[in-house]
Amino acid sequence: MEPIGFIIGMILIAWLNYYLAGQRGRNEFGWAIGGVAFGIFATILLLILGKTKEKEIEVLVEAQKQASK
Repeated sequence: MEPIGFIIGMILIAWLNYYLAGQRGRNEFGWAIGGVAFGIFATILLLILGKTKEKEIEVLVEAQKQASK
């Protein structure tokens, strides 16, 4: 693999982890760095872990607000 392809791949994995971590209530920067360090394995782990309890509560509260309108 050419170095530029490797760099672009790592940037894409870092961005994906950043986005997924934000959606799941986790530390975006930490997971982006984890994606660069561990590659697709960090992404898989992030998907397996799922949302934090705080994020689940936040989603439920938001849904209740929408339902009460």
